[in-house]
Amino acid sequence: MRYSWILLVGLLVLDSCLDRIFIDIPSIPLTDLVVDGQITDDPGPYTIKLSQPIALDGALTAGPPVSVKKVSISDDAGNTEVLNETSTGNYQTAVTGLQGTVGRTYTLTIETHDGKVVTSTPEMLNPVGEMDSLYYEFVTKQPTNGPPEYGYKILVDGTALADNNNYIRWRFKGTYAVVTKPQLHREATGNCPPCGCQLPPACSGWALVNGVLKEGYAIVPPSRQPNYVIGLTCTCCNCWVNDHENRPVLGNNQLLSGNKFPKQEIAFVPINYYTFYDKYKVVAEQMSLSKTAFDYWRTIQAQKDGTSSLFQPVTGKFPTNLSEPTGTLGLSGLFYASSIKRKKMTLSRSTHFVDVPTPVNCDGAEGPAQNSCLLAFPGATTKRPVDW
Repeated sequence: MRYSWILLVGLLVLDSCLDRIFIDIPSIPLTDLVVDGQITDDPGPYTIKLSQPIALDGALTAGPPVSVKKVSISDDAGNTEVLNETSTGNYQTAVTGLQGTVGRTYTLTIETHDGKVVTSTPEMLNPVGEMDSLYYEFVTKQPTNGPPEYGYKILVDGTALADNNNYIRWRFKGTYAVVTKPQLHREATGNCPPCGCQLPPACSGWALVNGVLKEGYAIVPPSRQPNYVIGLTCTCCNCWVNDHENRPVLGNNQLLSGNKFPKQEIAFVPINYYTFYDKYKVVAEQMSLSKTAFDYWRTIQAQKDGTSSLFQPVTGKFPTNLSEPTGTLGLSGLFYASSIKRKKMTLSRSTHFVDVPTPVNCDGAEGPAQNSCLLAFPGATTKRPVDW
């Protein structure tokens, strides 16, 4: 009995220690900080993300989010806005707050809970040339083993400014819709066949009723019995997936041809069952950069390209425009300013005439994934885009 009391007291002490981790002001001083933020001449809000770095295969990358005492952005016209923390480590300006303007300079200031002050060098929001055209090129790839693979090169033609340094970045975002069948989901629990037993998730709007899969039923606690629910529908069957660039695409004066940036490839869109289940929407942006921001993204571009070589692992130090007077806080990341020009286009199945194989699930059934679309496509959302 005595040892039981000792164990109980020990567990209570341990539990109370764990609870102390979840406080607003960390008990251990912040030693390293990663900053990711940008202001543009698009309407706000603008977001600053703060995190601690983690080592991954010899390289530092963003890790757990970090809360600080205060984050603010100021310009050279005397305007300052304190950002609101919308979630841990994410700080945002107000919708009607500070507006990025070409020709002004912007400075980020971060105050940590232990009294350190981080500032960025002033970033000039430079103008950017025009994006003359956005277009695609159909391509076929033939792997050594396997059937042909099809896709689209996404290309832009840009124009440089005659009186500007023309440090430019092109950014890509692709969006496509997917439909899955989570009601057919299986899990290998207990005495199940190789593909698992039927176990539809609650979000599917289906349930097993006396061993038969039926739509409109939900498992209701505490009885854990299926009940029919009027109007119950699937909330994880339809998703929208966002594709982003896998490396930054940059241009400067050395790449100019008669004041033009011709045929810049900014992305590759594969043609498969999911990407063209409905349609594929492309947004391309042409962004101005300062010399500091250009060097930062160029370093990332070089290291992304180097990952294809056994002799160039992703390691090394990235340039930053952040500083802290005491020098005791390790800093990485960037706060920068950009003017943006963008174009959009939509690709559909009518733009290609190739056979796309239908996926085959574990149970041999052809068709979409037998899972929640949120799980089948990490990062997907069930929120329909406004312009879809």
